[in-house]
Amino acid sequence: MGKASTKRNGASSSSTPYERPSKKPAGAAATSKNNVFKFNTNFGQHILKNPGIADAIVEKSNLKPTDTVLEIGPGTGNISVRILEKAKKLYAVELDPRMAAEITKRVMGTPSQKKLEVLLGDAIKLDFPPHDVCISNTPYQISSPLVFKLLSMPNPPRCCVLMFQVWPSPDSSRWSTRTRCADRCQPPHHRENSPSA
Repeated sequence: MGKASTKRNGASSSSTPYERPSKKPAGAAATSKNNVFKFNTNFGQHILKNPGIADAIVEKSNLKPTDTVLEIGPGTGNISVRILEKAKKLYAVELDPRMAAEITKRVMGTPSQKKLEVLLGDAIKLDFPPHDVCISNTPYQISSPLVFKLLSMPNPPRCCVLMFQVWPSPDSSRWSTRTRCADRCQPPHHRENSPSA
């Protein structure tokens, strides 16, 4: 005989840790979702939730145990925790103090805590520390300035794995500016379209 399902405190069976209880009737609660973080669209915030894509990004960077990594826009740390498993040091550049606190909290009390340094500020305005690899789930608003900044560094990283939120169509002027600049300086080894995460 199977176990009877029980609901605690009126929570729906599909609730997650990121949903808050609602005072709406059961039917209305199922259609609305209240996340812990309200994303700031002015920052171009988007969180990568797909673990397969996060694994692929880190895999494509070919990290060595001696590498120092710069991650731009770590968000809640879904890619960061994978980087910390493989690299010697991670500098995580985050503009939003809430996200910086979340990633710090996520590794607190683990061996990875000593390997993480969160730099709070705008990645375009900050001076980057020396690093071997740059990884970014890039906010769309800074995609072009970030590519230009990385390409103009006197000692550029050995490898950059940049995921862009939205790629305009090939005949768009934004596509051609970003692509021509990157292709002229260093042809990309891999371009991939990923499903919405």
